[in-house]
Amino acid sequence: MQLLAIILYSRTGDRQVLEFTPGTLNVVTGESKTGKSALLEIIESCLGRDALQMPVGPITSTVSWYAALFQLDTGRAFVGRPAPKPGKASTQQAMLAFGADLEPPAYEELEVNADTDAVREQLGRRIGIEENLHEPPAGSGRQALEAHIGHAALLCLQRQSEIADPGFLFHRQGEQFMAQTLKDTIPYFLGAVPRDQALKRARLAAARREARAAETAHQQADQTVQSAQSGLAALWREAFTLGMVPSEQQPERGTALAALHAAVTAGPMPADADAQTAARRNALERDRDELRTGLKGVAAEREILLQQDNSADDYAGAVRTQTSRLASLNLLGVQPGQETNLPVSCALCGSALDEPDPVPAELHQSLLRLQTQLEGVEAARPARRAALTQLDEKADELRAQVRTVESTLQALMSAGSATDQLADTSRRDFMRGRLHASLAALPASTTEEVARLKYLLDTAQARVAALTAELDPNEEREQLTSRLVAISQDMTDWADALQLEHSGQSVRLDLSRLTVVTDTEQGPAPLFRIGSGENWIGYHVIVHLALHRYFTRQNRPVPRILILDQPTQVWYRSEVDQHTGTPEDDTDRAAVTRLFRLIYDVARELAPDLQIIVCDHANLAEPWFQESVRHNLRGGRKLIPQAWIDELAQ
Repeated sequence: MQLLAIILYSRTGDRQVLEFTPGTLNVVTGESKTGKSALLEIIESCLGRDALQMPVGPITSTVSWYAALFQLDTGRAFVGRPAPKPGKASTQQAMLAFGADLEPPAYEELEVNADTDAVREQLGRRIGIEENLHEPPAGSGRQALEAHIGHAALLCLQRQSEIADPGFLFHRQGEQFMAQTLKDTIPYFLGAVPRDQALKRARLAAARREARAAETAHQQADQTVQSAQSGLAALWREAFTLGMVPSEQQPERGTALAALHAAVTAGPMPADADAQTAARRNALERDRDELRTGLKGVAAEREILLQQDNSADDYAGAVRTQTSRLASLNLLGVQPGQETNLPVSCALCGSALDEPDPVPAELHQSLLRLQTQLEGVEAARPARRAALTQLDEKADELRAQVRTVESTLQALMSAGSATDQLADTSRRDFMRGRLHASLAALPASTTEEVARLKYLLDTAQARVAALTAELDPNEEREQLTSRLVAISQDMTDWADALQLEHSGQSVRLDLSRLTVVTDTEQGPAPLFRIGSGENWIGYHVIVHLALHRYFTRQNRPVPRILILDQPTQVWYRSEVDQHTGTPEDDTDRAAVTRLFRLIYDVARELAPDLQIIVCDHANLAEPWFQESVRHNLRGGRKLIPQAWIDELAQ
């Protein structure tokens, strides 16, 4: 995507057309106050920005429509923007048209048929911006961001006030939230994120939803099965207590359910059923008491183990302290097996002793004993931890049994209270009816269903893990670093060519701080710590040239347009210099020539795939420069024709 023409429509229907040549350097030279800087604002507006930052004056008073004609790979695009209404600084209205041999339409043909969102979407699609999405880190308050052509334009434009700013490197970087937007979108434009990143992120989000749903279903089914097993155990104990099933031991689920259903529909109960029920109820109470006693015993054993563990910690601490003190005896040179070879010299002063001193050897033996005891304490820890785990599992099992027995006793007591006034036959029918209702209320989930849901959960979690691995942020960082290294090589070479400060050192783009960094012997020096406007402008220019060289070579979806406004402002200090277009000072003239020659060489190297537009005072005499001049706003020629201003005055 390159610029063919900028078109201005007056309020009376006249047109001012400024044509540009794709694939080369285009210089718009002229004196101050001729409208050169407005060209950048017009192009940004035609790339979909709502706000139109035009200087108040002749241009805002006379122009009714701002438009641009772009060359695309598949044809041409015309974008027109009506001037904002009086008192307004922005508008979303636009005209958008595409065609193979499209030409700027007449004033009468202008119509609003789109908005800025449509302009960004349509132009972005035609230069290859794919569906993408940057998701901020978890816990961040930022929203997910999709890169569009408006974000790409931030890398294509440098205002007069920006190109010499040591604090900001990119267009509109100082605006609220814009710095973070640049950090989030530049990796996409560099190609550091996968082409199908947005699709993979959407798949990952769907997979995570499926995994959460599968996890919920599995947990609910598992809880239901556990509840069903507990309920069936209580129901079986109750049925046995009532004499409706013969065995106290519950069989597997299917057999138990069949036996309970058979008991409900069985004939009359034995004559001694009430006596059997009372006996079995007493047995249940004894079982409950035994289980509670067992649970108390487990709790007591657990408490003893915990106390032993605490005592072992205290003992081990004391042994370690004493061991540390005795370890200094190693300096005496006493080793195991030397007890019989007692020292014959003083361990402190080295003087000879009349009698051998047995104390160091005895202390060494004490050290060995303490180390052995400490090893024994440490060896016992895993066994105690395993015992604690077993006791906790046994306690959980006993609690579940106690709950089952108590539930059975409670059900029997409730049923007994309800049937005390009934005849024997009616009481048994009531018992069968209550058991039938309890059976019907048992959850239907089975262990097979839980296993099936567990398989679905494992499958969903594996899919989430696979998609997460494909979107590994570490891989994205490595890809970004690799691309920045390639860009820094061009920056380093061009800094030497422009003879910038710290030339000869490594120069790189730091995206975390959105600045240029030179690696000096004293450490990294960011742009704001490098002096002089000449260096600030030079580093701005080489960063954008290096980026666009990379975009062009890698065919990245960024407009093939780089617009630089007043890159030589620090060398044109006088009105005479601005009027002639050539600095009087030889040093300044040489610096300006180096800068433009670099820009010209890069454009020629990448031709016809990159268009560079420079709006500046410079008007050098070199042939290569003069062949690059497209518009010379001197001798009374300005962006806004004088006739338009005269018509307004009438």
